[in-house]
Amino acid sequence: MSTTPAYTLADILQNILTAIQNIIGEVAKVIAENAGVIATVLVIGGVAFLMWRYGSRIFRGITGLFRGLF
Repeated sequence: MSTTPAYTLADILQNILTAIQNIIGEVAKVIAENAGVIATVLVIGGVAFLMWRYGSRIFRGITGLFRGLF
């Protein structure tokens, strides 16, 4: 009859800490591999937000200018 190994609290906590470190390492690896894509999405998102925020003022001014000309 085989006996199961007796795990101590230190072993369990060490395994949990190792698992967390592995997960964080993999997340950092994926972020590093896709840094260009992430930066592009952030820049395009920022430009889109600024256009949404201030674009209506700009377009109203331009349409008002054309309305005054014609």
